[in-house]
Amino acid sequence: RLTNHEKGAPEILQIKGRNLHVPQALMGVARFDFKDLCDQPLGPADYLKIAHHYHTVFIENIPALTSAERNQAKRFVTLIDALYESKVKLIASSEVKADDIYKEGDGQFEFGRTVSRLNEMRSEDYLALGHGT
Repeated sequence: RLTNHEKGAPEILQIKGRNLHVPQALMGVARFDFKDLCDQPLGPADYLKIAHHYHTVFIENIPALTSAERNQAKRFVTLIDALYESKVKLIASSEVKADDIYKEGDGQFEFGRTVSRLNEMRSEDYLALGHGT
């Protein structure tokens, strides 16, 4: 009911003179694939723009990441930080539990905070918060 059963359409967000492609968006809700957000060189400004523009974000196909995918893991940490700080509602699908997304490699210790935030984002208290509060 987030979008009254209507299907979204692609959108473009302007960030510092660049375009960020949003594959599907409608009424403050955006849908991305993990690759859209973490397999390309995006940074904090990009993720903050998403977090401020959308109250609910779907991220599909979050994979288990290896040490060879350290950059993707780092981007994912930055993305979740932005969404969490802006109280964005996150609906995510992954092939593994949050604890198993990035289990080894550079930055794995810091990824523990991301797992904690992902778990908190599922709580009733978090879900009751207003966007951006």
